Amino acid sequence: MVILGLLTKVKYIRMFALFMVTIVNCCLQKGFGILFVVSIENYKKSNKMFLESNHQKIRVFVADATGDIIGKRNSLRKVLSRAGLDVVAFDEKLTEEAVREAIASCDCSVHVLGAISICESSDGGTLSQPALQYRIARERQDGNFRMFLWNPLGYVGNNNAYVTNIRREIVENTIYSSTTSQIVFVEDLRVIMSVTPNSRKKLSDADIFFIYNDLDSETASDILAMMQDVQKVTSLSINMSSDTDYSAYILSQFEVCKICVVYFDYAADWAMSFSRQIWKDNGGNSSKVPLFLAANSEHAQASKISSMKNFMEYSVTEKDLIPLDIKIFFDKVTGNA
Repeated sequence: MVILGLLTKVKYIRMFALFMVTIVNCCLQKGFGILFVVSIENYKKSNKMFLESNHQKIRVFVADATGDIIGKRNSLRKVLSRAGLDVVAFDEKLTEEAVREAIASCDCSVHVLGAISICESSDGGTLSQPALQYRIARERQDGNFRMFLWNPLGYVGNNNAYVTNIRREIVENTIYSSTTSQIVFVEDLRVIMSVTPNSRKKLSDADIFFIYNDLDSETASDILAMMQDVQKVTSLSINMSSDTDYSAYILSQFEVCKICVVYFDYAADWAMSFSRQIWKDNGGNSSKVPLFLAANSEHAQASKISSMKNFMEYSVTEKDLIPLDIKIFFDKVTGNA
């Protein structure tokens, strides 16, 4: 009886399989199979359109540049476009009204800095196109619009003193970068433009930018209290459980300070990885702002961070002596030693 039952089940399974094969063959003969495939393709297309309509591109105004740096500006336009950004740029001379209209339609502007000032009038007292577009972009700044100043050759001081003045006038929505890599610059721009306004922090005019992990906030507060008695210090506590993207603020604050200090007590792995990243993001060895890694010897071990000597100076010492080590490093960097 058991065997008979099994044979009966097999019989019905075979009948059902033959029935399904017949249905499929009929569908293919009638063209339903083609319709099914087309429907899948239509679904893919409509889904792609839905995704594209819900992903708003960042619209970037790429300002005109002076003759000595125009090649960098033109190649930057290509990199921005390849990165999926909506680029607005003009090669012809624009009226002031046209410049205002173009900038008003964008989320941010990019100004490439060379050896020739973009802050002064050209011959005859009229503003050059780079100067006009720079001035209007500065007027356009608000809670959402941002200016990116890119100095790819890294010249400051006597080579182009106007860049020094620009850096002194940097406000919250202005981001200065001296990275030599167009790709790094564009990636920084994308990251910064993805940060929501309420996650940005106001820039502070300070000599020392002191960064630490929330895990080490207790000892970091003690060190800050000792440092702030003798130096201008601004600090940032990184909360690893937060969704906040700190990249924009760090990149901007990095440029208005004389040194940056990353401190840790327990959070050694975080500090080393974080230090390498911001060292890289801010130009590596060519960065104008030196980076110093300070560790509390109560929990940190010099042997574990010795590899950092290839990237930056570091100190592993008692908590109460860390402010002194930072001061020695600061004086050496600024020439006060």
